[in-house]
Amino acid sequence: MTSSTRRTFIRRFLLASCATLLPVSGFAEQGNTLEEIATYRKGSNAHLTLKLTHSPHYKVFTLKNPERLVVDLQQTKNAYAVKSLHKLGLFKDVRWAIHHGNTLRLVFDLEKHIAFNSTSARRGARHNELIITLTDSVVVQHKVATRQPEKRDIIVVVDPGHGGKDPGATGKHGTHEKDVVLAIGRMLREKLNRTQGFKVIMTRDKDVFIPLRDRVNIAHKHKADIFVSVHADACEDRSVRGSSVYILSNKGATSVMARRLAHRENNSDLIGGVSLNTKDNMLAKVLLDLSQTGTLQASTDLANTVISNLAKTEKVLHKRVERAAFAVLKSPDIPSALVETAFISNPHEEKKLRTKAFQNKIASALHEGITHYCLHNIPERNLIVG
Repeated sequence: MTSSTRRTFIRRFLLASCATLLPVSGFAEQGNTLEEIATYRKGSNAHLTLKLTHSPHYKVFTLKNPERLVVDLQQTKNAYAVKSLHKLGLFKDVRWAIHHGNTLRLVFDLEKHIAFNSTSARRGARHNELIITLTDSVVVQHKVATRQPEKRDIIVVVDPGHGGKDPGATGKHGTHEKDVVLAIGRMLREKLNRTQGFKVIMTRDKDVFIPLRDRVNIAHKHKADIFVSVHADACEDRSVRGSSVYILSNKGATSVMARRLAHRENNSDLIGGVSLNTKDNMLAKVLLDLSQTGTLQASTDLANTVISNLAKTEKVLHKRVERAAFAVLKSPDIPSALVETAFISNPHEEKKLRTKAFQNKIASALHEGITHYCLHNIPERNLIVG
């Protein structure tokens, strides 16, 4: 073969190779990516919105024993942390895997049978969206879903801890927990009351002692949508610092610190001469299995939203939501969370807790977390904010 013939052969071979490779390259450019999943509830309907980089090729179906919703997205990879998804009391867990080499399979483990209604695909402002509509006619929803369909505010009960003869924790410089949490509670009330569609009830608006069972009663009397108790933690180790958020646990505390904190807070009534152990009225009635009502899941969603907003502005001690048997959180139908804003036992944080600037920063973070949770999770759409 002459050199001229060899060059011609090589040139033709390269052209043929490029022609073969072009479709493969084109295929790679058409690969899709799941970037986000948003959940939204409207009455008995729930909507899952999958946000993708390209128009999806998909299949959606349900499986039984156990109940599951399956979404297959062809030629798609996952870039979304599905564990962070708001579950709306509809599903227990979300799993994903690559199926048959190039199909992203999402599996939603449903709480119980939920009807799958429809799907639709559309082009959004920044994403291509796949919208899945489910009908939830069985799962017990937040209490607001059972009320009369009239225009109304979202009721938030803000509970500044301690008060009166119960100062709560006291810092090295003499700062009382009861004073700083009341100041934060008042700021939070002002911010929420300025937000359209929200109304705040305070369990106390002055330096008075309120028994724990009465704080729960106040929330029920006003038919609260959520209950948020505000505190400032203390620890023998004065170096410990940071915010944390707690919800009720009927199965024991998630940490030694959570158990210690719950014991200290539950003993607050003893200062007023009241023993919780001798009471068989209000608290005895609300000691039931919250997992049957969906309230514990709602409390988890509320707490996760609050702690994520606190983490944007301040150091948090626990990035995860902690659990313990707080008496003040034992409400069967009101999503409830207890916020430890900072450690008053830490001299540095005690000084910050005394300042209006820090108090306002904490109140703003709580305001953002509460409003975000309520507007995304309370199902009734005849609210004033709707």
